[in-house]
Amino acid sequence: MDSDHAVSLWVETLRGGLVESVSRVRAVALGPGQDGPETVLYQSGNPAEPIFWRSAAKFIQALSLVESGAADKFGLTDSELALACASHSGSDAHVEGVRRMLEKIGARPEDLHCAPHVPLGPPEAKQLAARGPGSASEPTRLHNNCSGKHTGMLAVCRVRGWPFADYNRLHHPLQQEILRHLSEVSDVPMEQIGTAVDGCGAVVFRTPLPAMARAYRRLLAGALPAPHQAAGQRLLQAMRVAPQMVAGIGRLCTRLIEVSGGRLVPKIGADGVYGLGMDKGSGYGLALKIEDGSGRIVEAVLCHLAAHLGWLSPEQLETLRPHWDLPIYNHQREQVGDVRVRFT
Repeated sequence: MDSDHAVSLWVETLRGGLVESVSRVRAVALGPGQDGPETVLYQSGNPAEPIFWRSAAKFIQALSLVESGAADKFGLTDSELALACASHSGSDAHVEGVRRMLEKIGARPEDLHCAPHVPLGPPEAKQLAARGPGSASEPTRLHNNCSGKHTGMLAVCRVRGWPFADYNRLHHPLQQEILRHLSEVSDVPMEQIGTAVDGCGAVVFRTPLPAMARAYRRLLAGALPAPHQAAGQRLLQAMRVAPQMVAGIGRLCTRLIEVSGGRLVPKIGADGVYGLGMDKGSGYGLALKIEDGSGRIVEAVLCHLAAHLGWLSPEQLETLRPHWDLPIYNHQREQVGDVRVRFT
């Protein structure tokens, strides 16, 4: 990577104006190159050290949904395709969207290999709990933030004639196909991609950080490798048309798409990971990892870094203030500290 653009990026948590803790950030931003396919616009830390993509891989995991013909065969809408790329909040709209997808492909909630969990969105979790004692307030597999992704995987298995059993495991032909797609989109040889099991039970992938930035740059440039170009554009359109399905009301992934008019398309991953694509005539891509895995600060880092790169205007950054202005309160509701994103 080009050291001319290396900048140290870290986050300080302050209490009473004094540093209490520090989180280091690895990040890389790629843009179109003058003498080659891409150039490094920015980097912090060692971008060559591998990271797990976690949910930032979801648009790649959904490519098969379009390429297999399943999206057309089952008449999936833009909202449903966006759900296949989503870490959704677990709202009624999300749950009903996944339920409709399952009905279209002739599958049941019990076929999903993702376990129930409390809705990811705090308002959605409160709304579900407020429905009182009994099954009405119990989360189901449809509330799992990855249920749209898993339903998309079942749709591919249905149309290809593959078994539902173990569809989420590495040995299954679906996961082998997704592994190949990630290799093609990111330019990392399959044998160099690390794999493990994600929180939802599906395969998770591990590559150097620039591979993720490259995938998002290509997606926003309409420049995915030829077998995936049309599918990528269809999924990109779906996320732009239905941003609330990608995450949920008030969530940063949704807000970035809305605030930028679709020029920014992000995807959060667990453990302090974010991928972001930018369309401003050509495609640009950003990938970042909070070294200590802090999810509390990752949104602040993404917002400030996107503004630093000129991808967010000052007005847009101000609109997103709830995601990066992180005051720290004590139990008496007194502000006793805050969080600062620092660049050298």
